[in-house]
Amino acid sequence: MTENLEFSARRAFLDYLKVLTDEKVFLVYDNSTEKIARAFNSAASNLKLNLSMRKIEINGGNGQDPDAETCRLMSLHDVIIAPTFFSLTHCAAVKKARKTGARVATLPGITEDVFVRGLKSSPEELDRAGEAWMKKLAGNHSIRVCSAKGTDISFTVGKALPGNDNGCIFEKGSCQNLPSGEVYMPPDPDSGDGVLVIDGSIATQEMSDGFEPVTIKLRGGSAYSFEGKRAEDLKKKLQTFGSKAFVLAEFGIGTNSGVKLSGNLLEDEKVKGTVHFAFGNNTGFGGINEVPVHIDCIVTAPDIFVDGVCCMRKGEWLI
Repeated sequence: MTENLEFSARRAFLDYLKVLTDEKVFLVYDNSTEKIARAFNSAASNLKLNLSMRKIEINGGNGQDPDAETCRLMSLHDVIIAPTFFSLTHCAAVKKARKTGARVATLPGITEDVFVRGLKSSPEELDRAGEAWMKKLAGNHSIRVCSAKGTDISFTVGKALPGNDNGCIFEKGSCQNLPSGEVYMPPDPDSGDGVLVIDGSIATQEMSDGFEPVTIKLRGGSAYSFEGKRAEDLKKKLQTFGSKAFVLAEFGIGTNSGVKLSGNLLEDEKVKGTVHFAFGNNTGFGGINEVPVHIDCIVTAPDIFVDGVCCMRKGEWLI
């Protein structure tokens, strides 16, 4: 496992981030990711890369800033890698670092198995897979997503451009997850009516009890009804941050055929044949909803209709 972890770390440096020897790299990790941090440290040493590491506490939640000193250090580095229990992708400190030109790879909730499995696909493979959806979703469209479990939600897109999470974290200011593999975009403001039946993982929730489906109802782009234990847990987390936390923030489509449903949100949202919806912050990818939380939820084997045309049927791509 140690060798496999270091192989993935090496691939992250060379293929996904294309780190140069004169760049400063900052690794943020916590108790849950110490083995992965050691793998990055070993790979950086062998590659003669300039790596600094900082361990943070597991606290707060997805989309919240770490401690003040970590936030300060982020803006002083060319590359930031964050294998942490909670996601830093949408936090204010990452957005600030990106404005100074930092390239950012976040690995929220990463495990050793997911790290090894998830980086087997190359960025070039993921880019080709995502481009099909990028072309389909560019411009103004009406979207409907349904599933056999009961999902039936409609919304519009076009106010913001779609993004291709392809692992190509080459440009200054770019930010993606590792493992990669999704096309994502914010629904238009106040858009999103219907029912979501979440039958996959929910960010921050342990999946030891399985994927019992839960129902979330939306009106005018915000969730107003939560049915089922997992849904109630989600509602409690969102309530902490006020009404903006209930806004439908993201629609994403998994594009990575090399990963599998494992109960780990980071991996599950990349699985080809799934879609995911998130509530909370979307300012990091073109949205306008500013709130310090972002929680993703997985829908498996969906149908997707773009302007009335079926583009996915029970998880099978038709484009």
